[in-house]
Amino acid sequence: MSMNEPAGGEFARMLDATVGALRATNSAPEDEEAARLRRIGESAEGQVRAEFGADGRLESLTLDPRMMRLGSAEVCDHVIAAVNAAIDSMRGAGPAPASGDLSQLTEQLEQVRDTAVPRLGAFLQALTDAQERIARGGTR
Repeated sequence: MSMNEPAGGEFARMLDATVGALRATNSAPEDEEAARLRRIGESAEGQVRAEFGADGRLESLTLDPRMMRLGSAEVCDHVIAAVNAAIDSMRGAGPAPASGDLSQLTEQLEQVRDTAVPRLGAFLQALTDAQERIARGGTR
């Protein structure tokens, strides 16, 4: 990451790559049955949204930018809640979807986790430092 690039840039690229990998696994056109089987889970009053396709794979994970103001543990808790809500909505929806090879997705999500948590911590520290400087009258 360059110094001119926002901290969220690489994080957003990794999430885009993850979503792209998920979409590539389900490239068939969606019919009414597939739309009916699509499941969505939300948490944090809709600020976190997980969407599973008819095949039972996670298709998208959306976080409202305001979520980045929270600590990484709290963001993770909301992501888990949204994913679990979508899974819960699938449980009564008929036969269990076939599981596929999720190794690439797992690897990308691990990269997101390993990159995002330290960067969110650094971002929060920078905000804290700025707030302290403002409180001291803007001196360094």
